[in-house]
Amino acid sequence: MTNHAIAVGPLHGVRVVDLTTGLGAYTGRLLSDLGAEVIRVEPEGGVQERRQPPHGDSGLSLAFAFTEAGKRSVLDDDIDLEGLLGTAQILLTSDGPATLRARGLHPDDVTGRHPGLVHVSISPYGLTGPYADRPASDLTLLAAGGLLALAGDPDREPVRAWGNQTTIIGGVHGAAAALIALHSLETTGRGQVVDLSVQEAVAHSLENAAQYLDLEGIVRSRVGAGPVESGTGLFRCADGWIYLVGGLGGRPLAWSAIVDWLLDNGVTEADALRGEEWQERSWRRSTEGSAAFRKIFEGFARTRTKVGLYEAGQSRGISIAPVSTPADLLESPQLAARHFFRTIDVDGQDLRFPGSPYRFTGATVAPRCGPPALGEMSEPKSEGNNP
Repeated sequence: MTNHAIAVGPLHGVRVVDLTTGLGAYTGRLLSDLGAEVIRVEPEGGVQERRQPPHGDSGLSLAFAFTEAGKRSVLDDDIDLEGLLGTAQILLTSDGPATLRARGLHPDDVTGRHPGLVHVSISPYGLTGPYADRPASDLTLLAAGGLLALAGDPDREPVRAWGNQTTIIGGVHGAAAALIALHSLETTGRGQVVDLSVQEAVAHSLENAAQYLDLEGIVRSRVGAGPVESGTGLFRCADGWIYLVGGLGGRPLAWSAIVDWLLDNGVTEADALRGEEWQERSWRRSTEGSAAFRKIFEGFARTRTKVGLYEAGQSRGISIAPVSTPADLLESPQLAARHFFRTIDVDGQDLRFPGSPYRFTGATVAPRCGPPALGEMSEPKSEGNNP
């Protein structure tokens, strides 16, 4: 089994009871990476996410392995849940209010029994409102939060991004909220309820769509690979694609740097980009203007690699990034230098997974081990006694 020698994390000594579905499981993973003891409470046979595709009955689901790395597992029939909650600082759930009430885990019930507990209630639509108990999936939450409307080409239906993006979005928001509430607990001694709607978390992740509406009165829509305006968007190069940002509305702040870059590399046609019309947003957003810029820039980029373009553009202060494949990311010198990918044991195999999306000075923030075996820390109750 692959374990990592890790310094004590910033949440060392914090106990988290994880009763989430797949929707909220990533929050527990992030807290575990920070050093908390995260106890996943599972039914007999384990949570359904354990053996969902692609592995199914033949092994652990890779999604489960990712969200559960570093946690511990107990069977709910083998523990006194109330006693366990009495030793914890944080409780994680991700069901709607009706299901929580049926299980005796609605915040109204839990806070009365455990006033010093932070209850992070992650749910599709929050604990109140007409949609509170409405069924939800990754697809419907992306749609309800607005992100789906921005994904895909404008001449076809929206396209759902790969994987369960709402699990990650909700998980990151849940972890941030849990840390704020934990700080309050440690300074005041009082617990609280964090009511986190994943729909709202998705709406909070709409890039600059809200600013477009607020500042320009424009409702953003799907643009596919096409640029929002000249100098901004996806452009072909020798080995794939890069994304370039020459400007978004107003004056194109990177325009001069892009033109100088092209001219310094012998692209004489770029001199035409110095005209005053390129400072006008209406021209840059026109079909003719976009086509003219694309012809010039892709003529320059077609003989250059995406990494070469990225490094050269960044050195000039231009916002440019390679469109990376999974293989590119695994081989990235920057990610390797930051020890982003971590090797963990999954069913006896050492597999590489993304690490935590943040670092701390003086502490390694990462999964300390692979996903837990089912009920690995359970101690069956003796008759008449609680564990």
